[in-house]
Amino acid sequence: MGTWIKETDEAIYLMDGGYWIDRIPKSPSVTNPKERVLDLSALETWLTRADAPTAMVFSIGTGYSEPPPAPAQPLPPTKSNTSINADGLRIVKDFEGLELRAYQDSVGVWTIGYGHTSMAGQPDVYPGMTITEAEAERILQRDLNLFEQGVEDALTINTNSDQFSAMVSFSFNVGLGAYRDSTLLRKHNAGDFAGAANEFLRWVFAGGQRLAGLERRRDAERALYLSQDYTRFL
Repeated sequence: MGTWIKETDEAIYLMDGGYWIDRIPKSPSVTNPKERVLDLSALETWLTRADAPTAMVFSIGTGYSEPPPAPAQPLPPTKSNTSINADGLRIVKDFEGLELRAYQDSVGVWTIGYGHTSMAGQPDVYPGMTITEAEAERILQRDLNLFEQGVEDALTINTNSDQFSAMVSFSFNVGLGAYRDSTLLRKHNAGDFAGAANEFLRWVFAGGQRLAGLERRRDAERALYLSQDYTRFL
């Protein structure tokens, strides 16, 4: 049906199907005193676009009631990403911390650098092991490549940079297996972004205990996923 113009006694409407997508009221609104009156800028902008219509249809004095506005539509996410962004990297580094000598994490797994364990691949971590800061950076990049690829492979929909990076940080912490089986991923792939965001908050236990550090990390990842301010949780 395309876009077309409809005029009533109250307003001029830019229509799309059975809905209006822009409106120019002819008199001040009784119910909305903030409503603009006869603002032609929107119509002017629309008419100068490349996809502007070549003809208009006016329906005057037909007695139709005011048409409903078009339902709000979320902005489509951008093309899927393949690398963690700077904000996601900051979350990973902040919560993993840098340790140049091997230590046991909260569940007893030997860890070094920025949260590297033997489960992520080489190098194997052993008691007494030490590395340099430069080696830690190289190990982190190699580990991130693994998790970036794992997250990308699990996605079935277009995913923006913040969503992708939050999920890389999440999977870096919980493991790709847990991520692939998570309700978080299922809801994200179903387009339920609000539901997926809330799933981050469920992953705050380690060794059967709720950890404050994990709570802050999940809050930060959730905020990044929603493109909100995550820095208050660092």
